[in-house]
Amino acid sequence: MKFFRRHQHTIYQGSAHVGKDALRLVPLGGIGNVTKNMYVYEYRVDGKLRDILLVDCGVGFPDAEMYGVDLVIPDVRYLSDKRDKIRGLVFTHGHDDHIGGIPHIYPKLGRVPMWGTKLTAAFANIKLKEQAIRTQVQPVDFGQELHIGPFTVSFVRVTHSIPDASNLIIQTPIGIFYHGSDFKFDFQPLDGKRSEIEKINAVGRRGVLCLLTDSLGSERRGFTPSEQVIGETLEKELSMCSGKFLFTTQSSNISRIQLAIEIALKHGRKIAFLGRSIDQNTEASLKIGYMRFPREAVVRDRDLKRLPPMKQFLVVAGAQGQPGSALSRIANDDHRFVHIEEGDSVVFSADPIPGNENSVSALIDELYRKGARVAYSNIMEDLHVSGHGSQGDLMLMLSSVGPRYIFPIGGTYRHMMQYRRLAQDLGYDKRDVLIPEEGEILEFRPGMPPKVVQTLELENVMIDGLGIGDVGEIVLRDRQTIATEGIVIVIVPMEKSTGRVTAEPDIVSRGFVYMRQSEELIGKAKRLVMESLKLRKGRIIDWQFVRKQISGNLDEFLARETGRHPLIVPVIVEV
Repeated sequence: MKFFRRHQHTIYQGSAHVGKDALRLVPLGGIGNVTKNMYVYEYRVDGKLRDILLVDCGVGFPDAEMYGVDLVIPDVRYLSDKRDKIRGLVFTHGHDDHIGGIPHIYPKLGRVPMWGTKLTAAFANIKLKEQAIRTQVQPVDFGQELHIGPFTVSFVRVTHSIPDASNLIIQTPIGIFYHGSDFKFDFQPLDGKRSEIEKINAVGRRGVLCLLTDSLGSERRGFTPSEQVIGETLEKELSMCSGKFLFTTQSSNISRIQLAIEIALKHGRKIAFLGRSIDQNTEASLKIGYMRFPREAVVRDRDLKRLPPMKQFLVVAGAQGQPGSALSRIANDDHRFVHIEEGDSVVFSADPIPGNENSVSALIDELYRKGARVAYSNIMEDLHVSGHGSQGDLMLMLSSVGPRYIFPIGGTYRHMMQYRRLAQDLGYDKRDVLIPEEGEILEFRPGMPPKVVQTLELENVMIDGLGIGDVGEIVLRDRQTIATEGIVIVIVPMEKSTGRVTAEPDIVSRGFVYMRQSEELIGKAKRLVMESLKLRKGRIIDWQFVRKQISGNLDEFLARETGRHPLIVPVIVEV
């Protein structure tokens, strides 16, 4: 399907201070990567910062090299000296890559008012409550306008893989920005609420300075299929299941969960929810009327043993193979109430997030070993459809908005570049499609093309357990070394009162060599350590120097003997 660029000339609703006003766009996440979305809109007059509007505050997920890291959040150091200028934070929808960072980042922002559509606010408030943060995201309706400093924000309903997803119309003193976060055009959405195309067309007629647009599906032809196609596949799978039926998807995808529940009830099955995220999201959705099913159809996990397997329909968290999730514990026979048996079926209605493929594959293998029938998108169509628009959806949005400039977001660099090619097919010059590198700040001025005015040094802020930002590149490098080369610990006994080495050092190897089969190597290493300690010269004062000497000498020796570079950790034990 071919679309044509509608607006050759855009009318801007700008300030009278032509040339003095400026709008800076600062992406702290969400460009060049799919997750960790956070955008800063800055209004400036005569070069001075007046007001800031924040859009989204998401998390990213660790890649294979981030050993032990749970989540990655945006680097907000840029905002640390600008807190008094932040007028508000608006969320586009309730996925973790748009709201998940808020409990970790809100304390760094000050008492910032926050808004989101009803379901978005409900999900964000769950996360704030979990961290005992005593504030709330305020729910808004789609017909509501927010006046936040010099910004006027209105919400456009769009279809996505979660209800209440919105794009934002952001009116600024220099022009209108359309923040087109994740969307597709589903003309048969499960909740019956279609994208507000007329509202999109209307803002296009007013004139849009810049369209920020989802670009993740820019490589796929046509339009993204409707969620409705999943229902037929679920019906078929359920009719063939003689035992328990386990259904797993993203816990935020409540429309799909609602669809699955309706099919299960039609087949006379009882529903059980397994996993904290599933429990919390369904409960919140029920309270505000976004899910509907009879309470008596739900059973507690502890009561499942009194229910025949063929009457059980389990909605289970863990579609991404997360260790410790309900599905992972079930697959590994570590769940108190659910065990996989012959005749059970497990349906994955989600594709792995990039980086999770191995975890999901291992989980599927384990479920097969336990005797389950497993259905997933690699072997069966129509178990999952993307929430992101394909080329047809993206070009329909672009044609409707007709912006002066385009800024692809929410995809990798290749998705952004492919979007540029699509825009060129609609008549845009490649210079009109802005593709900044991570950390580059774009400045818009009336009557002038946008330009990069500053580049930030952004870092991945990693969350490991309760620690936020205390895992840096050095720690990651050590973890990578341990994972690939192993660790060698050198234990040196020292007399506390005199500072003298009292005995031969000990060496412990983990993940490097098996010590019982490497006695000769370990013996040579001990002698090398003793030489580094210079025992005959008596008391050792500069232990920092000695540690470096031990590490350097031992690393060189082990590399020569084995071709490997384990992490070497000298430890002084006072006796």
